[in-house]
This record gives sequence, C-alpha cells and structure tokens, in this order.
Amino acid sequence: MQRKNFTEVTEFIFLGFSVFGKHQITLFVVFLTIYILTLAGNVVIVTIIRVDHHLHTPMYFFLSMLASSETVYTLVSVPRMLSGLLFHNQPISLAGCASQMFFFVLLATNNCFLLTAMGYDRYVAICSPLRYTVLMSKGVCVMLVSGSFGTGLVMAVLHVAAMFSLPFLPMPNSTAVTEFLLEGFSNFGWQHRLVFFAVFLTLYLLTLSGNVVIVTIIHLDCHLHTPMYFFLSMLSLSETCYTVAIIPRMLSVLLSPHQPLAVQGCATQLFFYLTFGINNCFLLTAMGYDRYVAICNPLRYSVIMSKEVCVQLASGSLGIGLGMAIVQVTSVFGLPFCDAFVISHFFCDVRPLLKLACTDTTVNEIINFVVSACVLVLPMGLVFISYVLIISTILKIASAEGRKKAFATCASHLMVVIVHYGCASIIYLKPKSQSSLGQDRLISVTYTVITPLLNPVVYSLRNKEVKEALLRAVGRRPLSS
Repeated sequence: MQRKNFTEVTEFIFLGFSVFGKHQITLFVVFLTIYILTLAGNVVIVTIIRVDHHLHTPMYFFLSMLASSETVYTLVSVPRMLSGLLFHNQPISLAGCASQMFFFVLLATNNCFLLTAMGYDRYVAICSPLRYTVLMSKGVCVMLVSGSFGTGLVMAVLHVAAMFSLPFLPMPNSTAVTEFLLEGFSNFGWQHRLVFFAVFLTLYLLTLSGNVVIVTIIHLDCHLHTPMYFFLSMLSLSETCYTVAIIPRMLSVLLSPHQPLAVQGCATQLFFYLTFGINNCFLLTAMGYDRYVAICNPLRYSVIMSKEVCVQLASGSLGIGLGMAIVQVTSVFGLPFCDAFVISHFFCDVRPLLKLACTDTTVNEIINFVVSACVLVLPMGLVFISYVLIISTILKIASAEGRKKAFATCASHLMVVIVHYGCASIIYLKPKSQSSLGQDRLISVTYTVITPLLNPVVYSLRNKEVKEALLRAVGRRPLSS
C-alpha cells in the first residue's frame, strides 16, 4: 500500500486545440462555418417536414426528430469548443462539466437509437409494404422515439452519476487500499467454522450436481423441450455460475480466514454475482409469464411462446444483468478506499463495500437503490400480476381435477419466487438506517447457498414430468405409462 496526496478540484480546463498555436483561428473559421451550416440545414429540414403534409410519414417523422436531436447535440459541445479556440485556459465548473456530459450522452444515445428506428422503418417499408401502415402507425412511431429518448436519458443519468461520484476532494495522508479481507465467519471458533465448511460444501455439491442433472435431462429428453423447461435449464445454468462466483471463495475463507483478496478480484466477484443474480430475477419473471400464457391463453401458447420469443426473453434477462452489473461495479469501484479494508461479509457485495469508502457515498447509495428497485420491484410486480390473472383463470375452471392440475404447474415456480425475491428484498430494499451487516450476512446465506439448491430439489421432487424423465434416463419405465 502507498500513500498519496490529493488536491481538491472545483473546476476543469479544456486542453482543446492549444497545441495548434496560430492555426486555431483557421480552425475557428472552419468549425464555425460547418456549425452554422449544420444548424441552418437542420432547421430547414424540420420546418419543411412540419409545413409540407406530403412529408407527414414515419420516415420523415424520424428524420425531423433526428434533425432536432442533432441540433441540440451540436449546441451542447460546439459553442464551448469555438470559445476555447479563441480564449485559452477558460475554466469550466464541475456542475458545468456534468451538465455538458449529461446532454452529450443523452442526445448521442438518442441519435443512435433514432437511426436504428429509421432502419426498422425502411425494413418494414420494403419487406412488408402491405402491412406498413399498421406496423408503423403513429402510436408505434411515437413509442420508438420516446424509447430512444428514454434510453438516452437513463444512460446519461447512469454515466454522470457514476463519473461525478468519483472524489474530487482533498484526502491528505490516506492509504490507498489495494486488497481487501473478507470477514466471513471469522467471529466463530474454528470448530464451528469446520462444521459450516462441511455443511456448505455438501449443499454446494448438491446444488452443482442437481443443476447439472436438470440441464442434462432437459437437453436429452425430447418430452421436456418446451418453453417452461427451456427457462428452467437457463435458470439452472445461471444458478450454477452464480454459486461458483461466491461459494468456493466462502469455503476457502472458512478454512483460512485471513486470505487477502485483490481489488480486481473483488470487482470480478461482484460483477459475476450481480450479473447472474439479476439474470435469475428476470428469468423467474419470464417463467411467470410463461405460466400465465399457458393457463390464460392455452390456444395461443405455441405462437406466443415460440422458440424465438424464449431466446429473446433469456437473452434480455442476461443483457439486463450485464448492464446493471457494469453500472454497479463502475459506481462502487470508482470510489476511493483509503484505510479500512475488512469487508463485513463472506463475499464482495455493494453495501459492505460502500461502508469502506472514504468519501460521501450518497450518489452511490441512490444508484444501488434504483438498481435494486428495478431488478426486484419490477420483476416482483410482473410476477404478482401474472399470478393474479392465473389464479382468477384457474378459479373459473369447472372441475376440481382441472384446478388441481393447473395449480400444480405453478406451485414449484411460486415457491422459488417467494424465497428468492423475499430474501433479496429484505437486504437490498430496506432503508440504510435499518441495515445490519450481521443480519444481512445470515440472510445472504439463504439466497446464495440454499435458494440455488431449492431450484433442482423443488423442480425434481415436485415435478412429475421431470421425475418421469429421470426414470426414462436411468432405463426404468415411468409408473404412469
């Protein structure tokens, strides 16, 4: 570890084109001319499209939105650049820099997705001309533009929040932390830790073997090649990676409590923990949607839950996990860790790490809460709505046998959902003032060790189709046959 001196920064200076010396005037004239032409051209395009009703089509609607966005985009950066060419060493405050970055990222991202929408418009116009007016209705166009702007807004907020949560503060004589120490269960005696090691190792091996069996059976047995079991296999794979990211290190700490963990290793563990943890949340939501369609729209099930839709839902879940993990890891490890280095947990998690930071973590706490709400409240809400509709449909079934069969197809999923979301919500959604790291550690054992085991146990012992597939795999004829 080494000591570093930090200087307080309240403003920045753009280097710009100062290295070009006398050529800066030439650059100023060239850039000013291009800037004026850009503004004039975009204003003309927007005005013409607005005035001429012949241009009131989706293609020109997107073009006018792009021209408007490009106009504001250039206003954000070019005037400041021109000013820098004439007047050197002009300072810009932190707030001014943050504002410029916010609008730059917002509008640049918006432009990217508007160009994508324009590409989709051309695809529909050429490949599906007879359905063009339906597919590219006014509502769809507005939704695509709103989605582009909304995506830009979210990305801008995340980027600025992550960047300007970095410390521009004086921290004299602080020690830069290069490695952490996981406290784990070190407050227990070695006899208790040995018992924990044996118990957790047994549960870990059962989890791995159970998930491997489920994935293998689903892959081999053609009777299980359905959307429900596709999602179950994806969940089993994700749960396997999730446990591999956490439990081996936890077992190692139980045997040797004072093993250091490099900052890079901690960041890597947090990244994979969040990626697969969030992926699990949205996979459970997709499974809830699958059960909703199967029970409430059985005649359209094969159309709605096609192979392409299932792959898109699984890919979307993983994509959200990756995106949220990148945001969280960037936010947390952009903070300075000065003196404290003992993590009060058995793995690298967001809240214990934030407690070690030697600067204000308010912005990071907000980011953590927003991410937690998005990946817990949103999926829980969707699952809840799905089951309200499912139960209302089941209650309309005339026969008791039919109701029992319908409930049976949902019971396993519902049990896993309650345990998974329940434990995670207790830790990540409760106020910081009510947070107890010791309490959180005990609850974390549930969703890092027990919940992953719950999936193969519940779906194998309570699921008739999986049990029959297992019997077929070992060469025994199922009793039902």
